[in-house]
Amino acid sequence: MTDMDETTERALPEWDSAEIDALFTSRETAEACRFLLKRCEDPPTMDEWIERSREVFGKGNVHTQRRLREVRDHFKVYTYRREGDGKWVYKLVGWSETPAGDNVKISPKLQAEVFSIKGRFCAMCGVGPKDARLQIDHIVPRSWGGKTELDNLEPLCQAHNNGKRAFFESLNPYGDALAQAIHRPNPWERIGELLKVFADKGEFTPAELIEIAARDTHKGDPKKRLRELRFVLGWDILSHRTKENGVTTVTYELRAWKPWPKEGAPEVIKKYERDRKRRKEEGDD
Repeated sequence: MTDMDETTERALPEWDSAEIDALFTSRETAEACRFLLKRCEDPPTMDEWIERSREVFGKGNVHTQRRLREVRDHFKVYTYRREGDGKWVYKLVGWSETPAGDNVKISPKLQAEVFSIKGRFCAMCGVGPKDARLQIDHIVPRSWGGKTELDNLEPLCQAHNNGKRAFFESLNPYGDALAQAIHRPNPWERIGELLKVFADKGEFTPAELIEIAARDTHKGDPKKRLRELRFVLGWDILSHRTKENGVTTVTYELRAWKPWPKEGAPEVIKKYERDRKRRKEEGDD
């Protein structure tokens, strides 16, 4: 993992540079970029950015939070817990080598393609256009590197689209970690890379992020993928359970891991299952 203080060779623009306005179509996103550049040595919290937005634009809401994340379209922004009060802060450290997401709008042609291929119904609840307004949603959010292309788009009813947006807003502090893992080619690597990101920061991985990163189909089981990482691929993963105010929280600690096999994790898992089935049939399992 890239060290948090490492920057690219390309020099960062000054916080008041006109170059920033040319990068972003939103004035609020440009201001968010200036704010992060100005606070490079003293990274701000989300609350501080919202307060800054109120001063400049007279508002501060969930869209304001999104503007801060949109800075990642062009810059590398790390999120981590600040020592002392434990608050999440946002540190701009350089230009993005692989810009997060894109600025491509969903064209009428692409919209028609999504509805034609994926159906005119909500992917979450199945409701159709007669009973609800349907919207095209990015499966992987743009702020996590999601592209505006058919494979990353699906229809959602307005209620579930708004609910999903609100849920992903709550995951904002983990956006960096998810963005580094969620595009891997299979659920084992997506889960594993997520665990590695948290391990590099000396933190445990929240269980709810495992399911999000896995992006398994309806037949998938993230907990099974974790077991396969441990017992088939040889990773040392320890689970932790804590209870506070009657609420149990589960996290995972990655203590050691091995390189991904050249043939790919799916092939290794398939071979293991074939061998286990054969041993069972032969009475050896």
